[in-house]
Amino acid sequence: MKKLMLKRWTMLLLVLLLLFGSAACQAETVSTPAITQAPEIIAPETAAPENVPETVSVEADVVFGPGSFILPDTVTGLADLSSYKANLTLSFDGTNTGQPDNWSKTYIMLATKEPAARQLTIERAGDTSAPVFLAEADGASYALNAENSCVANVIVAGESLAERFEPAGFLNGVIGADEAGSETVNDVAANHYTFDQRAFGLTEDFVQSTGELWIASDGGYVLKYLLTTTGNADYFGEGIEGTLTWDYELTDVNQPVTFALPDDCPAGMVDVPLLPDASNVLNMPSILAYDTASSLEEIATFYQSEIPKLGWELKGEPTITDTTVLLDFTQGDQTMAIVVTTSKGTTVNVILGKSQE
Repeated sequence: MKKLMLKRWTMLLLVLLLLFGSAACQAETVSTPAITQAPEIIAPETAAPENVPETVSVEADVVFGPGSFILPDTVTGLADLSSYKANLTLSFDGTNTGQPDNWSKTYIMLATKEPAARQLTIERAGDTSAPVFLAEADGASYALNAENSCVANVIVAGESLAERFEPAGFLNGVIGADEAGSETVNDVAANHYTFDQRAFGLTEDFVQSTGELWIASDGGYVLKYLLTTTGNADYFGEGIEGTLTWDYELTDVNQPVTFALPDDCPAGMVDVPLLPDASNVLNMPSILAYDTASSLEEIATFYQSEIPKLGWELKGEPTITDTTVLLDFTQGDQTMAIVVTTSKGTTVNVILGKSQE
């Protein structure tokens, strides 16, 4: 599928509005020096919008919606929830260079706060390939590769699922939405608002939008968001015209959310104490390794004492020789092997696995 480019106003408009005061919300004209294009909505080969296009700066008079409600941050309140399920479907019905262009793409995020874990699947209607699968659990990030095998990595700062792929983060903030009463949405009390293209600082001769959103009365997070936008190449990009629909919903708020990693996924990050003189530490999913000057007896004694405090049970008798130490522990369906070897120095390896392995 060809890439579909959207143009929307930056958060600078929201900042300017707040600086100018509430009067600007009442459809008064505000002058702003910058307009930018939004991240791309791209084909399912790539997980989510990225590659922000180059900024285009112009002088423009912007008229926002007539209502009093402003939503500058569409992910607000989510971090305070113990759990939730977020579902976002993007669908397009139109043409690209005169040819039919119709697609639908769905993001489903499951999230829990304690223990911290997330799962994201991305599916495209009519696509026979396996859906994109990403997850975070036990301090590690997981993904299914092209061969549908599960791989694990350390979570990189700034690259977490919450930071890159939160479905609510793909929604447009609004300025000047109208109040439309109070309702209960997905068993949560909510305030209802309506808006059109003016909520994005756009005019009807450029694009036509109709939208509704529901905000949790307690917590301020988005429970539901519906937006339909019809435009031509001026809005979507060269050769593209049609209607784009955003359908977002948050369910199972603060309710138990369970999910399981594929069976072939490696274990998570190793969380065990290190000897005081540990050096050259390497910690990756399933394995922790480091060097130490401690004796084999000291290492064996340390871990026989410390690991059971974490809920692990020693399995069998430890193996201790002149050059190696081997300790096996179990906890539920997980195993932990502590393997110590000596060569030019002493290296401690802590390896996580599953009982069936």
